[in-house]
Amino acid sequence: MNAGVSPRDGKGVQKDLDVEALVRSVAERVASSSGIELVDLEMKRGGKGPVLRVYMDKPGRISLDELENASREISAILDVEDPIRRSYTLEVSSPGMTRPLKTRRDFERVLEKNIQIAFAEAAEGQGEGVAPEATAPVREIRGRLVSVTDDGVSVIPLDNKGREGAPVAVSFRALRHAQREISFR
Repeated sequence: MNAGVSPRDGKGVQKDLDVEALVRSVAERVASSSGIELVDLEMKRGGKGPVLRVYMDKPGRISLDELENASREISAILDVEDPIRRSYTLEVSSPGMTRPLKTRRDFERVLEKNIQIAFAEAAEGQGEGVAPEATAPVREIRGRLVSVTDDGVSVIPLDNKGREGAPVAVSFRALRHAQREISFR
């Protein structure tokens, strides 16, 4: 979205953060009233206006009917509240099995499952609780997620032959990327 003058009311268009907060609030209300969960929300620029992507899920599996109903409800509310004062595209979908793991709740969902995780390694002498520097080397491992705390996660690494190594603790602040690893064996 561009800051500028809206052709309808002559006022400046709301800032992206204000719009995103309002849309997130609408999506959370719809999700909670439908017994599903808002997982993530993205607003991207598109060729014919902004693209609003809403990712929803629930324990077990979310159905297409549930996603369609949520899409209709969100669309109806946004049509009335009109936070995006121009044409936009609304996409409501499930985030998929290999979605990025970002929050404690995301990790709790895949406890005891295999994950791939990338994190900044702490420098020598860097104490626990200190955020790793942006220039710290990034380490990537795959392994079984064995615990989740308020501060981070613990993963038992697996080598190429499936042998387990010593548990590795990763703070949420050091986390660069994580996702569930899907195996078809």
